[in-house]
Amino acid sequence: MKSAEIHILTDEIINKIAAGEVIERPASAVKELIENSIDAGATRIQVQIEQGGKKKILVADNGKGMGKEDLNLCYLRHTTSKLQSADDLFHLQTNGFRGEAVASIAAISKMTISTATEDGDGGRLILKGGNIEDEQTYTSGHGTTFLIEDLFFNTPVRRTFLGSETSEGTRILDVVLKTAIAHPEIRFDYKVGDKAVFIGVPGELRSRLAEAIGSGVAKNLLPVDYTEAGVHVSGYISPTTETNGKRHHQFLFMRKRPIESKVIAKAISQAYEPYGAQCKPVTVLFLDMPDQEFDVNVHPAKREVRFANQNLVFLVVNHAIRDTFQKDLEAKSPFIDLSASMVQADTGDAPVPQYQAAPAYSAPIYKIPEVPRTNEVSDRQKTNSYSVADDVQDLFSQPEAGKIISLEPGQGNVPEPKPESAPWTPPTLFQIANTYIAGEDAEGLLIIDQHAAHSRILYERALATLENGSDLDSQELLFPELIEFSKMEKQVFSSVEMQLKKLGFFVEHFGGDTFQIRSIPSALPLSRAIKAVHQFLDSCAETGDADPKHITDTIAKAWSKTNAYQAGDKLKPEEMAQLMGQLMSTEEPLKSPYGAPTLMRITLDELAKKFKH
Repeated sequence: MKSAEIHILTDEIINKIAAGEVIERPASAVKELIENSIDAGATRIQVQIEQGGKKKILVADNGKGMGKEDLNLCYLRHTTSKLQSADDLFHLQTNGFRGEAVASIAAISKMTISTATEDGDGGRLILKGGNIEDEQTYTSGHGTTFLIEDLFFNTPVRRTFLGSETSEGTRILDVVLKTAIAHPEIRFDYKVGDKAVFIGVPGELRSRLAEAIGSGVAKNLLPVDYTEAGVHVSGYISPTTETNGKRHHQFLFMRKRPIESKVIAKAISQAYEPYGAQCKPVTVLFLDMPDQEFDVNVHPAKREVRFANQNLVFLVVNHAIRDTFQKDLEAKSPFIDLSASMVQADTGDAPVPQYQAAPAYSAPIYKIPEVPRTNEVSDRQKTNSYSVADDVQDLFSQPEAGKIISLEPGQGNVPEPKPESAPWTPPTLFQIANTYIAGEDAEGLLIIDQHAAHSRILYERALATLENGSDLDSQELLFPELIEFSKMEKQVFSSVEMQLKKLGFFVEHFGGDTFQIRSIPSALPLSRAIKAVHQFLDSCAETGDADPKHITDTIAKAWSKTNAYQAGDKLKPEEMAQLMGQLMSTEEPLKSPYGAPTLMRITLDELAKKFKH
């Protein structure tokens, strides 16, 4: 008889599988341990890491602690103090509830748990791979300390997929900041090695935001407090005049639990849309609603929340932001009627309300949007296929009227010099909406996206500088510009300071969270220096790869994007001609570093077809 092929997995394998779902990286472990500290009633939480959390993670709190009996259960799978029945899943008041986190971390690390209650009951357990190695007495004050060492020591493949020490540390800082913002009543101390990175003193939410993202940003935020259809939205948002935030300055919480939500992100984006297509507002929003209207038990890491009525959540968040704008303008202009009518469209599955008109209280500056960017390509030698950008195509009503020059070598209408008897000459150039450069030549009309084209030029220049060890030209400032960094920016800056200097920026610490810009790239206007540094650090924070080539590529892309001509920049004729000449000299003139097209051609034949009867 053939033996059975199906068998029951061992506890060791089961624990490692579960650990892989719950603990994706060091930041996941920090998040779970901090949440346990909050659930234990801690008023002070200390976090310390080494080597991006790969070597060491320490989370200590002054919560109620655990007695010896609970200590001997806490590292086992599916043991929890937060659920008594299945019904409790629909009335959760705690961060953790599954009883998986500690067991998952213990299964893939060397863990030491030290804990005690107020009456002195407790102890210390030393585990390795989820198995007890030693058990000791512990008589310190009440609270719990978790020491995690050599995370993923027994799953080496998982370690190879982790990012650099800096990128993993940045993710941990993001977890600490989000949790600290959600709980301004708790003191947080975060250290990297022996260096204090963030100290959150108990206080009001705005004070905590000042500590986390900078006082200059926090002081101008508008308070949000709005309720509709049982959904309550509170927090702070950027005013319409200050929407140049960072991606990591957008925080969403569901009952103080950090969450990700495409529905809410879309609602925020649409509310700010009249004030600039590329705006990045600072948003700190807390949502609350009846228990039956949401479910947090849909993702192993508890990042996502499922809403019973997504359209309702979309509308309430959107209305909350618009209501805040209206109140702000009413406070500044108390004698103006600022009412705005809105109608709800049938959104179906996609919650996208339509409005009759822009709000009466909005006065956005109209800008021609930049050509939409395609997804980033990691290999700069890789070719992309893409369709014509709608914004450019709208100049001509039919799609066939304009063609993107092919990205494939040897194909398409690439402007090439004609035979020696008739040399190719540059077209006469002019700007469209200070965003696109257009020119006529013998072949027809050539249209260039000035930002995409200039980004390509600067990207290749920056890449050569970083790879060859040379420095770009810079101009020393007579009076240094002061710039305030957020905690996240300070951490990113420490890892890219030398590369930033090679690219023409000399930035040094001035005191606290304030730095001073002493020199900038020669071609960069002084008025854009501070914004360029912020955008550069924001872009660098996005990379999570430990590969040095990818890090260099990311830095070059970030530098090119922040230093390139922007939509709305008026260029002189000689600057337009120089831009075209330099673009044609690059290795890949047909696309930006991010894969977007840099130019398109409208031939004379295509124009003629448009005017035929």
